[in-house]
Amino acid sequence: MPVILSDIFGDPNVGIFSFANDKIAILPAGISHKKISSFHDTLGVEPCSVGIAESRLVGIYVTGNSNAVLVPYITTKDELKQLRSTGTHIEIIREKRTALGNIILCNDNGAIVDPRLKHNTIRELEETLVVPVRPSTIGGLPHVGALATASNKGVLVNPIITDNESRTISDVLGVPVSKGTINSGVPYPKAGLVVNSRGAIVGSHTLGSELITLSNAFQTD
Repeated sequence: MPVILSDIFGDPNVGIFSFANDKIAILPAGISHKKISSFHDTLGVEPCSVGIAESRLVGIYVTGNSNAVLVPYITTKDELKQLRSTGTHIEIIREKRTALGNIILCNDNGAIVDPRLKHNTIRELEETLVVPVRPSTIGGLPHVGALATASNKGVLVNPIITDNESRTISDVLGVPVSKGTINSGVPYPKAGLVVNSRGAIVGSHTLGSELITLSNAFQTD
């Protein structure tokens, strides 16, 4: 499983600008063909270059697993058309909190979500992602998607997580949970990491010690 250091538009916060699961990578509009190729080769999936809500901040707005990719209701018709042309199941979530990538942490086994989400939204997520969904926090904070990154092999999470929260996430997502930082001490793994079961792309400022933790968390070679 390859792990590479990278950036997007010269910014090491690759997770803010992009999303990946085991079937697709979604990258911002305007990204270079060379960068698209590097994501393809590392993650082993076909990338789609598109804006979300006319923004390049794809990773903030998008989340999902192999069963569905979730996008906010502010995604434009043209963007939806382009995403659906890939054959991926795209589901619009009509939730006032549009930064879905920051409030939902999921893989193919389960999902942890912001406890402020409505019951109807949680039920919709269970039906769409086809996994159990459980509200929880990380370090008492509700932005679980921003404070961690998950794959079908592991989770890398902000070091402020409590033991009880770690057990909850591990139970629901069915994988081990590891504490760690990226990009030279940034405690928000989501911001600087894109990962699936085949590979990982991490911000170019990430230290060797952080790479070791990441490799252990996601069981890379």
